[in-house]
Amino acid sequence: MRMRSVGAVGFCLAVLLAPTARAQGRANALAFARLQAAADSSAPGRRSWSQVGAVAGGVGGGAVFAVAFYHFTHRTGATNPTNNTTGTLGGTLVGAAIGAAGGALFGAFVGSLFPRR
Repeated sequence: MRMRSVGAVGFCLAVLLAPTARAQGRANALAFARLQAAADSSAPGRRSWSQVGAVAGGVGGGAVFAVAFYHFTHRTGATNPTNNTTGTLGGTLVGAAIGAAGGALFGAFVGSLFPRR
């Protein structure tokens, strides 16, 4: 007998493998419960400017990307349905969020390269 539907194969696999996955999940939960927290390392960490870099990169990246996305979503001379305030504001907020996240990551990386004295 030949099955012609991928959905039927998926359903059969789910029915056959679901009890195994549940039992394995319980075993992992029990093993995880037996773990104990390891003692913190006594060696002090290297101090760097990563936090300052993250804040500066996040603010700077958010501002730059907000301006860029505003520029790309606001069309000068466009008619009202294609150039509305909601679309322009939404594009600006999306740009600010993307720029802030990327800028914070980049700033933290660059800041971590410089040791604090």
